Amino acid sequence: MKRERYLAAGVAGLCVLALVALLVVPGAIAEETEPSSYLSITEVGVDPVEASGNAATFSFPVAVSHGGGPAENVTARVRAIDDASGLIAAETTIAIDNVTGDRERTARPTLTVERSGDYTVTVVLYENGQRVGRESTQLRNVEGLSPSPIAFKRFDSGVQTIETSIGSTGGDRTSFDVGVRLWNTGTESAGDVSVELVARQSDSNVVADRTTVTVDTIDSGVAVRPTGRLEVPSGYAYRIDAIISHEGVVVSSATSVVDLDPERELSNDTTFEDVEFEAEEFVRDGGTDGSDEMIEETSTEEGPGFGVLAALAALLATAVAMRLRGDNR
Repeated sequence: MKRERYLAAGVAGLCVLALVALLVVPGAIAEETEPSSYLSITEVGVDPVEASGNAATFSFPVAVSHGGGPAENVTARVRAIDDASGLIAAETTIAIDNVTGDRERTARPTLTVERSGDYTVTVVLYENGQRVGRESTQLRNVEGLSPSPIAFKRFDSGVQTIETSIGSTGGDRTSFDVGVRLWNTGTESAGDVSVELVARQSDSNVVADRTTVTVDTIDSGVAVRPTGRLEVPSGYAYRIDAIISHEGVVVSSATSVVDLDPERELSNDTTFEDVEFEAEEFVRDGGTDGSDEMIEETSTEEGPGFGVLAALAALLATAVAMRLRGDNR
């Protein structure tokens, strides 16, 4: 019995020693550690949000892929760099916070840039202030993003966007009507639309006449044809500019031609040729009326050397007279 008691006591002592060793000695118990996190940018998209005046706002969906352990304090910095100047045009930082699990998460930062030029957009991903990923995309033809749903109605057939017809002729002036086809490409009605019509003499670029036509409302998907009248000097070729404004912002322009010169033909891509241009025909108000009289003055002064000639003539006459007297004697 004693032997069994001694054996049991020894086993108990060994258990106590093992327990003490586990508690005191570091690393005696294998601790379970979490794997490191892995973050990467898999895609950067571009979505237009709004265009107003000279500015355009874009959203950049950034797809972030995560694997491994939890990622803490994740942020993304987005910069738009002007390709022409190399300067930072806009910048923002968005917080993605903590990311866990093997999955993909999308952040949507936005930037507002000038509605012109081209940009390179870079996205840098950070975890706890450390850079862990970088991706870039291009932003092109920003000026093509119209701030308005109002646009010129263009056709694949022979229908013209800008149509002209002669209104009247008289004297040296001609008037013609200009019709412009517009339509609303948006999903809602649009108002406060105007079209400025400008007639420019093709060779000199002088503005011969201009007018503005307003349109109160254009419903969604509806095309309209506002018309204005221009009056110009006859015998010239003209370029007709149509400029659309919506709520005070110029959104688009188009050009057509009107040829009132029967001896030449002008097209939109014609190289200008030199022709006689009389600016006074384009002056509608002011200027001279042609009634001024030219006054001719007659001078009574003798020119230089006239007295010498008279003296020589007198001497010659005297000599002839003396000769005649001598002959008579």
